[in-house]
Amino acid sequence: MKVGIPRALYYHSYPGLWETFFKELGLETVISEKSSRTTVEIAALVTESEHCLPHKLFDGHVHSLVGKVDAVFIPRVLSMVNKYICCTKFGALPDASKCGVAKDIPVLTFDINETTRPLRKSLVDFGVSLGYKKKLVKLATAKGFARMAEELEKQQKANEKLPDHDRFLLLGHPYTLHDSFIADPIVRKLRALHIPTELMSFQVDDVPRSHIRWCSFNKMYQKLLHLDPKVYSGVVQISTFNCGADSTMVDGFRRVCQKRGIPFLVLMVDEHSGQAGLETRLEAFVDSLLWKKTLQRAEGAHA
Repeated sequence: MKVGIPRALYYHSYPGLWETFFKELGLETVISEKSSRTTVEIAALVTESEHCLPHKLFDGHVHSLVGKVDAVFIPRVLSMVNKYICCTKFGALPDASKCGVAKDIPVLTFDINETTRPLRKSLVDFGVSLGYKKKLVKLATAKGFARMAEELEKQQKANEKLPDHDRFLLLGHPYTLHDSFIADPIVRKLRALHIPTELMSFQVDDVPRSHIRWCSFNKMYQKLLHLDPKVYSGVVQISTFNCGADSTMVDGFRRVCQKRGIPFLVLMVDEHSGQAGLETRLEAFVDSLLWKKTLQRAEGAHA
């Protein structure tokens, strides 16, 4: 049996977990290719026009798997952090997919709801429901979590190698920061401008609680609250078109950065975004910061 795993949305929050879990159960997995302009073009034919860009890409990934696998894996994601919620579209994803882009293929699903049951236990229950012995499922779950820990550690170590000054924080959801169509052009441009770029990490779960009840947004908020202006020269938030959650949080994030004295830029990405436009905005942002530093040095020398 071949199980298809879309390389979108929840895939990027649990790197390495799903393919390792299914492999240890003896199943073959097929992960869709990285997002590209082709993915967007396919999505335009099969998705709803009102979906946000990450959801459109997800539908494109699922469609690319149909005909290549025996079933596609689409969990119902309700909460990824205890007592916090996810975007409501994540909760409806299996049902919406069954009625649309995945209507011609079986869908394997289970609930991810850390508020009611830890993921480890839910994953074991899911494996048992597929007909596998509990001992084997527990082993597959353990190996899956070990692989995920390794992948998250790699991401963290990449940030630790950056210099402790003049770095930029690239802010966004895991499914935007690690999607090749959405974030890669931005990351490449910042590096071409010789800007040390740190991608927001979601590895730590025991972050302080706040008034924000969304899983990923509270972690972003807590990260911004403690940014050191001596380390970070700027924050760039990647937002995607038609994301209601992003639209409610971006002004709050901007105010937090303003209080910290750290320049803040929002880049809105949609399926029509051109490379030239993104590069121009990044160049202007970086140039303005360089001019500010030059002016400050000149004022200091004059004083």
